[in-house]
Amino acid sequence: MSLLEAPGYEAVFGTPEGDTYRIPLVCWREEGDHMYGMVLIKGHLRRVEQLPNFLRYGTQDGGDNSAASSFDVPAAGRRPGGTRAPALR
Repeated sequence: MSLLEAPGYEAVFGTPEGDTYRIPLVCWREEGDHMYGMVLIKGHLRRVEQLPNFLRYGTQDGGDNSAASSFDVPAAGRRPGGTRAPALR
C-alpha cells in the first residue's frame, strides 16, 4: 500500500436537506491499480468512497461549482499538479 499527498483536494458530501459539506483529503491510497481518497475521521484514515453520502471529489479552490462535475483520482505516483511524488511506504 502506498500513501500519496493530496493537497488541494476535498471530498464533497451531501446532506438529506440537499446541502453539501466538504472534508479535506489527507492523502490518496494506492491499492493495486486503483487510487482512493482518504480523509481523517475521528483520528482514523477512512476511504472516502465507503463513507455515507459521498458525492464526488472537488478542489479547495472552488473550481467544482457544477453539481455534475467530478474529479478523478490522480494516477498512482502523480501529484494533482502533474509533478512526480514519492510514495510513502
